[in-house]
Amino acid sequence: MKNGILECSVCHSRLVSPSSKTVARAYDLHKSTASSKQRALNVLLVVGDCILVGLQPILVYMSKVDGKFNFNPISVNFLTEAVKVLFAVVMLLFQARRQKVGEKPLLSVSTFVQAARNNVLLAVPALLYAINNYLKFIMQLYFNPATVKMLSNLKVLVIAVLLKIVMRRRFSVIQWEALALLLIGISVNQLRSLPEGTTALGLPVARVHTSIR
Repeated sequence: MKNGILECSVCHSRLVSPSSKTVARAYDLHKSTASSKQRALNVLLVVGDCILVGLQPILVYMSKVDGKFNFNPISVNFLTEAVKVLFAVVMLLFQARRQKVGEKPLLSVSTFVQAARNNVLLAVPALLYAINNYLKFIMQLYFNPATVKMLSNLKVLVIAVLLKIVMRRRFSVIQWEALALLLIGISVNQLRSLPEGTTALGLPVARVHTSIR
C-alpha cells in the first residue's frame, strides 16, 4: 500500500482506501476471471487434442498409394520424435531464461545427469511407444481408419484388466458395464466394417498393438 492506494501484484488493479470487503471482492473477481480463462484454455486443449488424434489415422490412410506406403514408417516415427525433442529443447531454453535468481540452473550438466538418472526407467515405455507408433502404420495396411481407432480403444480394456490383476484395483459395476459396451462396440464394428481381402495377419498385429497401448 502506498499513499492509501493498494495495488495488486498480479493484475495491477488499484483500490483507494481499501477495506477488507473491497479487497475480498476484488480477489474473488480476479479469481473468477482467471478460472474462466483457465477453463476456456482446458476446453481448447481437449478439443484440439481430440481433433488431432482423430485425424491421425485418416491422414495415414490417405498417404497410402496402391494399398501401400511409399515411405518408411520407421523414418516417419524418427522424424516425429526428433521434432518433439526440438520442441522440448526450445521450451527448456525459454524456461531457463525466465528463471529467478537463486534457482538451480536448468542447463547445467549436473542437472541433466540427475534428471537422466531419475528418469532412466522411462526408457521402457518409450521403447513400447516407438513400437506402438510403428504398428499404427502396419494396421493401416489391413484396416480402415474407423476400425483402427476402434481397435486402439481396446487399450482401455487392457489397462483395466492389468490394473485389476497387477494393482488389485477395484471397479464399480458401472465401470465394468462401460468396458463391456466398449468391447461389444468394437466387436460389432469389426464384424460389419472388416474390408474384403483382409488376411489373418492383420488380427495378430492389432492384438499386439492393443497390448502395447
